[in-house]
Amino acid sequence: MGRRRKAVIGLRRNSLVLITFFLLLGFILGINPTLVTAQENTFPDRAITVVSPLGAGGGTTIELRNLAPFVQKYIGQPMVVDVKPGGGTTIGVTFVARSKPDGYTILCSPLPTCMFSQELLNSKSQLENFEYIYAWFEGPMDLTVKADSPYKTFSDLLEASKIKPLKAAIAGIGQQSQLMTTLLEKYTGMKFVLVPYSGGGPAATALVRGDVDVYAGLSTTSVRFVRDGKSRQIVVLGPKPLEALPDTPTIYDLGHKDFPNVPFVRGVSAPPGTPADRIKILAEAFKKAVDDPGFRELMEKQGRPVVPMSREAWGKFAKEAFQLAKDYVPMMKKAMEK
Repeated sequence: MGRRRKAVIGLRRNSLVLITFFLLLGFILGINPTLVTAQENTFPDRAITVVSPLGAGGGTTIELRNLAPFVQKYIGQPMVVDVKPGGGTTIGVTFVARSKPDGYTILCSPLPTCMFSQELLNSKSQLENFEYIYAWFEGPMDLTVKADSPYKTFSDLLEASKIKPLKAAIAGIGQQSQLMTTLLEKYTGMKFVLVPYSGGGPAATALVRGDVDVYAGLSTTSVRFVRDGKSRQIVVLGPKPLEALPDTPTIYDLGHKDFPNVPFVRGVSAPPGTPADRIKILAEAFKKAVDDPGFRELMEKQGRPVVPMSREAWGKFAKEAFQLAKDYVPMMKKAMEK
C-alpha cells in the first residue's frame, strides 16, 4: 500500500509540475487565451480589400474610390481598391473566390455582366454561391458616338450598318456591352463588328480617339465624355434616360418596345463561407457609406444615380442575373461565331 500511495503522490506532483510549466510557457510567449478569443472576435482589425474586376478607368473602380473614405468612416479601417481586370472579369472574380473567406478580401461584382463572363468563358468561380453584401448602383446601358461623328441619330446608325457593319467598342468579351450589341442586332437589325477593350474607360477612350464608330456601354460612363464635348449619346438602352443627360431618347421611345431591359447593378460580395456576422458588419458599413450625404453629393456631381439595394435584394438580383446568363449567353456565343 505504501508503494502505491507514493506512486500516486509522485504522479500528482509530476502533473502539477507539467501544468505549471505550460502556464509559465504561455506567460513567457505572451499567450493569453482570453486575449486570443477577443482578437478573433474583433472584425475588422485591419484594412478591407475590395477587388475591382474591371479596368482602372471605368465606372466600377471610380465608384469604389468614391466609396472608400466613407466605408472607412463607418467601419473604422481603410478600404483598399485592388484593380484586377482581364478575362472579362473572371481574373478578379477567381482571385476573390480563392481568397480566404474571412471578410478581408471581397469583390465588387457588377451584375449581370460578371455572370455573363462566367458562363461564356466556363469559369469555375461560381458567383451564384457568393455571399451578397450590399449594392448601390443601377443604371441602363447606352449607345454613343464621337462628338464629330457623321451619325447624328439612331436612324443614321441603323442605315449605315446596313451598308457596312459598324465597329463597336465593348468593355470586354462576356461583358454586358457585348450583350447589348447582340440585342441590338436581334431587335433592330443593326450590324456590328466587335472590338473588345479591358473596361468601360478604355472602350470610351477608343471611341473619342476615333478607333471605332460606336460604343455600347454603361450610360454613366458616357456622362463625363459628353460633358467634355468628346462624345454624343445616341440612345439609352433602358426605360428612362439619366437625369444628367435627360434629352437622350430611349430605345422604347424609338419604337422598339420589345427590346429587353437588362440593368447594370454594382455592389459587393464575399467568397462563399464568409461568416454571417462579418457579412452583417460589412453590410451595415456599406449601407451607412452609401447613405452618407458626402457620398451622395459626389455621385450626383458625376451623374451617377445611387440606387441602394439591401443584402437580401442584392442576393435576389444575383440569382436573377445567373438565370439571365443562362438565357442570353447562347445568343452571345452564336453572334460571336458569325
